[in-house]
Amino acid sequence: MITTLSLGVDVAGMGRDSSVICYRYENIVDKFTVHQSGGVADHMFIAGLVGNELKRARSYAFIDTIGEGAGVYSRLKELNYFNALSCKVSESAKGYTDMTRQYQFANMRAYLYWCVRDWLNPKNNYNPCLPKNDKLLQEATEVKWKFQSDGKIIIEPKEELKKRIGRSPDYLDALANSFYPVKKQANLQRLAKLA
Repeated sequence: MITTLSLGVDVAGMGRDSSVICYRYENIVDKFTVHQSGGVADHMFIAGLVGNELKRARSYAFIDTIGEGAGVYSRLKELNYFNALSCKVSESAKGYTDMTRQYQFANMRAYLYWCVRDWLNPKNNYNPCLPKNDKLLQEATEVKWKFQSDGKIIIEPKEELKKRIGRSPDYLDALANSFYPVKKQANLQRLAKLA
C-alpha cells in the first residue's frame, strides 16, 4: 500500500534559524531534516532536498512561501514539480473549521496549528507517532492562542513565541505546514490555469 508523504517545509534565511523539513506519512512523522545555513541562503540546496522526495508517487511538499520559502517554491515549479505547493500562513482560512465544526480561524496559520492540536488529541483516535524531539515539544507546548472579538481563533504572533523560547518555532511550523489542505491548493491551481 502506498502511503502519502506530506512534507512540511519551513525555509530559513541567513540568520540563526534553521530550515526544517517534516516527513509525515499520514499519522506517522518519520523524521525532521534540519539544515543550518551558517549565514548563507541555501535555497537551492533545500530545493534539491525537497525535489528528491517529490519524485516519489503520492508525495507533496507544502512550502511556506512568505519570505525565504518563495525561492525554493519557485525553483521547484521551474523544475516541473507540480506536487510542490505554496503554503501561505497569512491567507484566509474561510470555510475551514476544527474537527467539531465549532471553531473558525483568523488565518491559515491558526487553522494549521489547530490541525496539529486536533491530530495530537488522544480523544480523536489518530494515534499519531512522532520522533522524540525536545524542540518540537517546547514549541508545541509554549504557543498561545485566543479568541478574537469575531469568535475566530488566532495564534499569537511568532515574534512573541520567539521571545519566550529564544528561537523560531521551526519544527512546529514545518509540522503544521504538512497539514495544508491539498484540495484548496488543487482548486487554486485549476483556477490559475483557466485565467
